[in-house]
Amino acid sequence: MKKALSLVALLAAAALTAQAQTTPTTTTPAVIQATPLEQPAMTTPEMQKQRAEDAKKTYETQKQQTTASEQVARDTRSAMQDSKQQMRDQKKQMKAQKDQLRAQRKTEKENKAREKAARMQMKAEKQRAKAMN
Repeated sequence: MKKALSLVALLAAAALTAQAQTTPTTTTPAVIQATPLEQPAMTTPEMQKQRAEDAKKTYETQKQQTTASEQVARDTRSAMQDSKQQMRDQKKQMKAQKDQLRAQRKTEKENKAREKAARMQMKAEKQRAKAMN
């Protein structure tokens, strides 16, 4: 319990200190009150050059990351399209095989019917020949 109270007291003191540092008083000049966050922008040519280089590096890095992401997206789309096309081709191939099997069965059935008709005809001829004798 004591630790919690001391922690609360420490946080309150830190908040008051931070508020006192960021709130300028009327008795002190504003120049003295400036914090590092409120410092004027870099003005020397070297610093400006450094900022420009940093900005350029950041831009190039973001551009490369964006380009890489776009390439991954294109590759993914392409792979999906290829996969879909393969599935379509496979489906067509299976349909062709099915049609071929259907035609083969039909041909076999027709051949079987012809053989049966031929056997029946031969049987009928034998019976006629037998009847004539």
